[in-house]
Amino acid sequence: MLQWGTSYLAEKGFDESRLTIELLLCHVLRLQRIQLYTNFEKPLSQAELTSFKILLQRRLQHEPLQYIIGTTEFMGREFVVDRRVLIPRPETEVLAEAAVRYAKENFHAFSPKILDIGTGSGCLAVACAVMIENAVVTAFDISKDAIDVARSNAERNDVGDKITFSVRDVFAAVAADFPEKFHLVISNPPYISKSEFDGLQPEVREFEPSSATTDGNDGLSFYRCIASIAHFLLEHNGAVFVEHAYNQSVAVQEIFGNAGWESLETVRDYSGNPRCLVAQLPTGKP
Repeated sequence: MLQWGTSYLAEKGFDESRLTIELLLCHVLRLQRIQLYTNFEKPLSQAELTSFKILLQRRLQHEPLQYIIGTTEFMGREFVVDRRVLIPRPETEVLAEAAVRYAKENFHAFSPKILDIGTGSGCLAVACAVMIENAVVTAFDISKDAIDVARSNAERNDVGDKITFSVRDVFAAVAADFPEKFHLVISNPPYISKSEFDGLQPEVREFEPSSATTDGNDGLSFYRCIASIAHFLLEHNGAVFVEHAYNQSVAVQEIFGNAGWESLETVRDYSGNPRCLVAQLPTGKP
């Protein structure tokens, strides 16, 4: 099945065909990947074969592998994902790593307060809660379904008591919504433009929630909003961390610069592309 499935998917034009078949078999047989090879001669029962074929058919319809098996990995931890939330990407780990590093370097003497805007699966909020000692995290999303998934992931990773989740629209946010200020504001917002969305691969376009993928505009709407409202969200020595597309760096920097932010720093991803913006207000400016 491993050999046949790998060849079959490859013939149909799917990338990473062997890894896909390995993970589907692991899911059906409840084995680790190494156990596939230590049990290489194991015949599949009829029930196992039927289950495997059902999952393979779902992948052939371009449903993302992560939705099929129900989990994915982010920052070395397992997260539940389904069609209610965007699948965490490796690029977002760059944002998490940068935010965690900044917090440890600048806020080690007290409990940093962190706000995650558009939390989705909760991957950023959970990573910060796990990796930053004494962090107090607030996370919101416009989707109640996403908040339900994020809350379950917080519990799954034993940080449910460190994160407060709520349903909220960032475009309707006002200062009164946040009686406390934060040391870090982090966000991986929808940044695919409306014109680009139709050209995305079917795994994204047809299965992942469009509200978590595109702003229905030019892809920059959330940056304009965050650059504006974060003035009243941050402590004086705080910083904003936002992920953006590899080709949006100049536009996002311009948005934050025009909104009065300084110390604009670019963080590059593992391929060397600009992927995140770190922004701070001028010293002493509220």
